[in-house]
Amino acid sequence: MKSVTPLSFFLLLFISINGFSQQNPSSLSNFRSKKIPTKINPFLLDSNSVIPNTVSIIGIPENDYTIDYINASVFWKTTNLPDSVFISYRVFPYKLNAITRRFNYDSIRFNFAMEKPYVLKSNQFENKIIDFGNIDYNGSFGRGITIGNNQDAVVSSSLNLQLNGFIGDSLELTAAISDNNIPIQPQGNTQNIRDFDRIFMQIKKYGWQASFGDIDIRQSQNYFLNFSKRLQGASFSTDNVISKNVTNSFVASGAIAKGNYMRDNITPIEGDQGPYKLYGANNELYFAVLAGTEKVFLNGQLLTRGEDRDYVIDYNTAELTFTVKHLITKDSRIQVEFEYSNQNYLNSMIYGNDEININNKLKVSI
Repeated sequence: MKSVTPLSFFLLLFISINGFSQQNPSSLSNFRSKKIPTKINPFLLDSNSVIPNTVSIIGIPENDYTIDYINASVFWKTTNLPDSVFISYRVFPYKLNAITRRFNYDSIRFNFAMEKPYVLKSNQFENKIIDFGNIDYNGSFGRGITIGNNQDAVVSSSLNLQLNGFIGDSLELTAAISDNNIPIQPQGNTQNIRDFDRIFMQIKKYGWQASFGDIDIRQSQNYFLNFSKRLQGASFSTDNVISKNVTNSFVASGAIAKGNYMRDNITPIEGDQGPYKLYGANNELYFAVLAGTEKVFLNGQLLTRGEDRDYVIDYNTAELTFTVKHLITKDSRIQVEFEYSNQNYLNSMIYGNDEININNKLKVSI
């Protein structure tokens, strides 16, 4: 080990003292004095927190401003101020509410990666009948055999499936498939009904969506040409922003109508709540009403379906019964709009609608 000579020791001491004397003395003090503008409100004074009761603004009363000592900001209460003022204050050596962390979330997420990340696996659903990958699904699939002493063996099947998830990274898929070999109409004694045979699929992305299968087309936003149709086909809709204040909505659909539209005026009987038989376009009596397509009006008021509501309907026999909430008299005006199945021929329907909205003040619809 080499020894330090006296000459070297005094030389190092001289350099240290000389370097200390050349440092800025103001950097060792917590006192700050500066000229700040008054047009910026609030104005950030410093990166450290300000010591309370140390702020002084030359020529400005204390009632014309407030100080946020923790965030080191000054708030002006009046606009009758000069363009700039001189302010003096003292600060802490740190910010009192500063966020202290070694890593933030993004740095861990994007800057660090494990070579072989551990993936938790479960053996609960390894034996799947149908594998849909990353798409969430639930439902039931059943097969049954019915045997009797006076009939042959009959095989019955049922399928109820719901799907929801993303195809790739941007297309969202939603599907509902319900199939029974003995299709039956739901009962019309509840406010909400569930279809037993229905196939519905929807694919959507930001700004547009496409639907396939059993779809409902409704137009109820405008005053004219309002309708509601239950169809089998496809529809496409998109919403576009043309400019800052102009938007455009477009809908196109091509489908086969599941039933015929009918509006029936019922002649009521004094004190008779029903059932009242519905008639078809050619005065036919025996047909099935499509579930959920009816609209019942009593004296111009739209009624609600349900045993605890206004009416119940038997879709298979096309019979309408009113509840005790409304007393039916011979002067009552009853009008029913509905769709009913007709097996003689199919009706096709092509529908298109384009609407331009200008600043929510003018709507042009075609």
